[in-house]
Amino acid sequence: MKKITETSIRLKEMGAWMTLILFGLGVLLIVLEFIVHRHGETNLEDIPLFPAFYAFGSSVFVVIGGIILRKFIMRSEDYYGDD
Repeated sequence: MKKITETSIRLKEMGAWMTLILFGLGVLLIVLEFIVHRHGETNLEDIPLFPAFYAFGSSVFVVIGGIILRKFIMRSEDYYGDD
C-alpha cells in the first residue's frame, strides 16, 4: 500500500504546475513561430514548425534505431560467465 505523505502531495501539486508551465511555454513558442520570422540558412528552415517536426522525427529515429540495434547487439545476462 502506497503511503500518502505531505511531501508527496506537494510534489504532485508542483508537478501539475510545472506541466501547465511547460504546456504554456509550448503554446507560446508555437504562436511565436508564426509571428517572428526566423532567418534560416536553407529554404527548409523557413517552413513554420520545421524545427519542431525535425526534432520529433530525429528523436523517433533514435528510439527506433536503438530498439533495432539492441536486437543485434544485446547479449544474454550470463554472456561473460559467472564470476
